[in-house]
Amino acid sequence: MKTRYLFLIPVLVLILALTQAFSGDNGLKYPTGAPAGHTGSPGDGQNCTVCHGGTATTTSGVLTSDVPPTGYVAGLTYNFTVTLTGSGKKGFQASPQNVAGDQLGTLIAGSGSQLNGNGKYITHTQASNAATATWNFQWVAPAPGTGTVTMYLARVISQPNVALSSLVLNENFNVSSENQAINNFNIYPNPAGSTIFADINLLKSGHVTADVFDLKGQKSAMLFDGDLNSGNHSLRLNNHLAKGYYILRLSTPDGNKNEKLIIQ
Repeated sequence: MKTRYLFLIPVLVLILALTQAFSGDNGLKYPTGAPAGHTGSPGDGQNCTVCHGGTATTTSGVLTSDVPPTGYVAGLTYNFTVTLTGSGKKGFQASPQNVAGDQLGTLIAGSGSQLNGNGKYITHTQASNAATATWNFQWVAPAPGTGTVTMYLARVISQPNVALSSLVLNENFNVSSENQAINNFNIYPNPAGSTIFADINLLKSGHVTADVFDLKGQKSAMLFDGDLNSGNHSLRLNNHLAKGYYILRLSTPDGNKNEKLIIQ
């Protein structure tokens, strides 16, 4: 009888080791994506400690973006990167919200990330054990006048190591786009050189301008200023802009539209 029990000890040790490897201190409870609503935002009211235990700390440098210091421009798309460094399995969840917990803007999944919670949250598709793990996603800025948006994030690096982070995104009111009625508008190539083409389908005839602003909201150039009839148009926009990032604002009788423009 004693020999039988001695034989069971190694088996129990193996089972315990496997359990720890996949869901204990060396792993994550949800290796294929965190459940919605755990960013630690005021609206969510909870974070990853609900499942992973421990006490959440505050950290910085986890979340970066190409939203300029002058703020986001309504309707433009921006890139975000989550970087986690340390030993053990790593995962995250992020969401753009106000203090009431309302989603602001639209998330787009990228490399290694996925949406959940009806698109309100972005999380990992697979937990990473790399010493430095990165995930990418995009965010389409909300309507003009939304104001400050906070991208809340909770991250886990091996149970129960939970930390919270946030990125405050202010709105750039210097380059507004009050009316986003233009659906059929395309600029190419982008990145561009000295010549840019703009295809536009106007519902109404009237005055059209194409202005370029830098990321500080200062006007850099006017590339078109004239009257156009309703229908399809292809505009050739020659420029002498220096290399860099800009915002091309098209103003038409149908409304206004902003597009991020790269000159290389």
